[in-house]
Amino acid sequence: MKKAAKVASPNAEKFHDLINRLQKVISEIDYSQKACMQTGKMECQLLHYLYGTTAPVNMNELAKVLNVSHSRVTRIMDNLVDKNLVSRRPSEEDRRCWYAEITQRGKKMAEASQQTVIDQQEKIIKFLTPDKVDNVLKAFEQYVKAYEKVLEETAID
Repeated sequence: MKKAAKVASPNAEKFHDLINRLQKVISEIDYSQKACMQTGKMECQLLHYLYGTTAPVNMNELAKVLNVSHSRVTRIMDNLVDKNLVSRRPSEEDRRCWYAEITQRGKKMAEASQQTVIDQQEKIIKFLTPDKVDNVLKAFEQYVKAYEKVLEETAID
């Protein structure tokens, strides 16, 4: 016997639609950044992740962060190393393990890219009244906290 499909509430569908639209907008903003145009989306994501770290990062960690295979991270890293945006070095303890670190050139690109996003957010904020800005920020914060809680509860170990 076939199980009946569960009907989503109208609010759940609205959230789903809005999140999809938001993801599309954010994706377009991220990729349209002039500073990241020298790289692809994944390269840009990896560069931003490394920019936010203070120490070299293990390649396995990068694969988990980007949710891609180790071989895909290696190809992405090869591109970034060729562009002198990231450096890579072997572990002193384990020859099979490699670490990645952002270069000065990579930091400059990540900073410029980040500034582009901040500038775009400033333009968006100008379309909202100060009250609306506060409401949107509070709503986003509540939504993200709730989303993180659901992810924690449904995490597979």
